Amino acid sequence: MHTLNVSFVLLVTAIAAHPAPLTLAEISARLDQNAASFRSMAAKLERLDYTAVIKDTTRETGSIRLLKKKNGSVEMRIDFTSPDSKQISYADKKVQSYLPKINTVQIVDVGKIDSLISQGILIGFGTTARELQKSYSLKVSGEEAVNGKAATRIELTPKGDSALMKVKKIEVWLAHSDGYPIRQKLHQGAGDYTQATYSELKINPSIDEKDFRLDLPKDVKKEYPAK
Repeated sequence: MHTLNVSFVLLVTAIAAHPAPLTLAEISARLDQNAASFRSMAAKLERLDYTAVIKDTTRETGSIRLLKKKNGSVEMRIDFTSPDSKQISYADKKVQSYLPKINTVQIVDVGKIDSLISQGILIGFGTTARELQKSYSLKVSGEEAVNGKAATRIELTPKGDSALMKVKKIEVWLAHSDGYPIRQKLHQGAGDYTQATYSELKINPSIDEKDFRLDLPKDVKKEYPAK
């Protein structure tokens, strides 16, 4: 009897250590619940950019802040600290990238695809399952730990041609603990991808809109790459 009890305890602890992937219905419920209460986030960020044709991977680390305003618009700021200092802001339908080394800010107007970018940024944070299903086909791909945290990986495949950087597929790892993303991977075709991994994630911290504005020097050089 004692041996049986020990075996049962080991079985239960093994199941607890390796929980089953969330079902699509559970994921949809988590997405809806999180979207209803989400206002902001802050986290440490690791970004990988992989270019398949030359088999090259670049890695940048820093921090990210995200704000969903009452009118539904989105603002975001990323401050990279390694390997080089770089600041990126997304607000007022513009993406601005400030490169301190050359005192240059690159400005891109994204008005035509602003809603798609906002939706993409909010995947797993402030977008409901129904909103996502309008633009993507959702599929559960299994369970996978990220930095020691159990997560369910889901795939989002755009319906039709995506106007957002020719996206082929998006993978999102949703933490079992709270249903928020701990990793997102954007596949751009030809084997290229961009991957973002979040750590020390804080949901709904107090963030002011002014925190998303870049502090640019008066003599900063402005470039408009898209023109």
